[in-house]
Amino acid sequence: MLRPSILACCVLCLFQGCQLVSGNICNTRSQYWKLDKCCSKCPPGTYMSSECTEAKDSECQHCGSGRYQSEWNTLDHCQLHKSCNPNGGFVVEKPGTTTSDTICQCQLGMYCINTDCEICEENKVCGPGYGVIYKEDRGLSRPVCERCEPGYFSNVSSNLEPCRKWSDCGSLQMLENGTATKDMKCGILEPPSKVGLITVIVFLSVLLAIIILLSFICIGSNQEHRTKIRDIINRLCPGNMRKPVQEHVKTENGRILATAGDEDNSPEDGTELLPV
Repeated sequence: MLRPSILACCVLCLFQGCQLVSGNICNTRSQYWKLDKCCSKCPPGTYMSSECTEAKDSECQHCGSGRYQSEWNTLDHCQLHKSCNPNGGFVVEKPGTTTSDTICQCQLGMYCINTDCEICEENKVCGPGYGVIYKEDRGLSRPVCERCEPGYFSNVSSNLEPCRKWSDCGSLQMLENGTATKDMKCGILEPPSKVGLITVIVFLSVLLAIIILLSFICIGSNQEHRTKIRDIINRLCPGNMRKPVQEHVKTENGRILATAGDEDNSPEDGTELLPV
C-alpha cells in the first residue's frame, strides 16, 4: 500500500501535468491561462480594464491621449508617450500613437552621443573650405568636418552646411574657375566695343598733342629765360664783361665813327662800327 506522502506527490504531479497540457492549448501571444481556461489578452492600443471570470472573458479599453500600448498585454494601464525636451536639444521626429511611442531626435546642428539618444551635443563648426558630413561610429552617426573635394566648395562657417557642388556653366563660358571656398563664375565674354576703341584712340591723340605743345612751349620759354638771365647778369656784374675798345674817327663830313674792338657789340648810342 502506498504511503500518504507518495500518494500526495502523485496527485500533485498529475495536477501540474493537467495544467501544462491546458496551458499549451492557449495562444501565448494573445491569451493567458486562468480559472482552468484560456482568457484573452488585450491587443496593442488597449489595456485590460477587467480580467476574465468564469462567466465572461477579459475586458479591454483603448489607450487615452498621450498614452500607448505596443504589445498584447494584461496590464491595467497604458504607457505614457516620451517627451522630447526642446531645452535638451530634442525635437519630435515621429509623433506617438496608441500603438507606438513618440520618437525623438536631436535638432539640426546637434547629434546623439549614445544609442538611446538621451543627450544631444552641438556639432563642431566647420570653416570655409570644409563641409559637415556624418560618419558611422559604433552605431551612431557623428558629424565631422571634411575638406571639400575638387568640384565642391563651402564659403561659410557652419555646423550644418555640407560642401556644395560648383555651378554648371552649361552654354555659358567659365569666367573664373571654382576653388574649395569659391563657386565657379559663369557668363559671356563680350568683345571690346567700337565706341570704346574710338574713345581710347581719341584720348591718346589728344594726350600726344598736349605733350608736343608743352614741349614747344618749354623750349621757347627756356630760350627767352636764358636771354633774360644773361641781360640781368650783364647789368649786375659789368666787370665780368669785356668792354670793347673804341676809336673815334672823324670823317670828312664831320661824323664820328667808332672802330670795333675785341668784341662785336653794337653800341646803343647809334654810332657806326668801322672794321679794323
